[in-house]
Amino acid sequence: MLILSMVFTIWRVIVRCRISVWMGLSDWLMILGAILNAGAIVLSIIGCWYGDGRLLADPYWTVSTLLVKKHMTFAGQLINVYAMFIVKLSICAYLLALNFSRTYRWVVWGTIAFVTTFNFILPASQHFGLCRPLAMRWDSSVKGQCWSQNVRISIAYTQAISNIVTDLIYATAPIAYIYSVKLSARTQWSVRIVFAMSLICTTISALKLWDFQLLQTSTEAFYDGVSLSIWSITEVSVGIVVGNVPPLRKHFDVWISRVLPSLGSKSSSRHTDSYGLPTYRTNGTRNTMNVEGMSGRGERLRSRTDPDNDSDMAILNELEEERLYHKGIIKTTLVEVDQETIRKEASRKSKAGSIQ
Repeated sequence: MLILSMVFTIWRVIVRCRISVWMGLSDWLMILGAILNAGAIVLSIIGCWYGDGRLLADPYWTVSTLLVKKHMTFAGQLINVYAMFIVKLSICAYLLALNFSRTYRWVVWGTIAFVTTFNFILPASQHFGLCRPLAMRWDSSVKGQCWSQNVRISIAYTQAISNIVTDLIYATAPIAYIYSVKLSARTQWSVRIVFAMSLICTTISALKLWDFQLLQTSTEAFYDGVSLSIWSITEVSVGIVVGNVPPLRKHFDVWISRVLPSLGSKSSSRHTDSYGLPTYRTNGTRNTMNVEGMSGRGERLRSRTDPDNDSDMAILNELEEERLYHKGIIKTTLVEVDQETIRKEASRKSKAGSIQ
């Protein structure tokens, strides 16, 4: 999972650097999240080296190995939680670029507040306030005071439920608002598939919550806790992969067209606003004149973000690029005038003038 998440992150960085060297806030947050995830995985590997997964009766255990194991587990879990928080912030920052409507932006901002509360503030209070001094979390020889264990369990439950709720929002909000954009059927399906991948994270979060529930009655926490650690690592790593897919959506168009070839030639017939997307299309071999550019060519105007003129305008890349260039999403309107109609009208007016 470490390799897969890093590959997608590096791929995203390469693609985004071609648009802007400084990239965007969502890109930098995703890079930070991937780094934290890598650190959490390394600490988990060290914890396994020092006995994670062994039974309590195993003669391997000594005071020193138990101390290191518990310390690595605590640090790994802490970084894992904050890695997930940063990844979710990255996704929210990217979703804000898809400025479909004011309501949509309020939904995303509400999600940011929700994530900050349940994925950062509450876990941080639990990590650093549950026991004083902090070393009591991994060293049983240190004396101090700790909160009730019910507090830790309650915060863990709220965090897991928060992950499920936010994943559902990430999957459904863009899909719901995609209907306000005029796109071909193939592009709509590709966008739906990309954002529906968030449901994979929802499934993993649910399995993690179920495993956490089973662990509460376990008498072999080191042995039974391995599966929970695996789910935690997988949850963040898959979140990174899924979070990196939308900016790379255009590169998956070939695969989408092969899976759904019949959708490639169909276009949406809805007459709705096109946020950052061109509203023009070619109309057979008719000669048209672009009033904006006075080109007179009967072909689709090339977009700055679509130089090869082969895509149906990848909405996720297009909207983000427009934001980088114009600090907002622009509604483009193109007026087409039939040259033949112009000549006939001019000829008619000329004859009428001669008669007068």
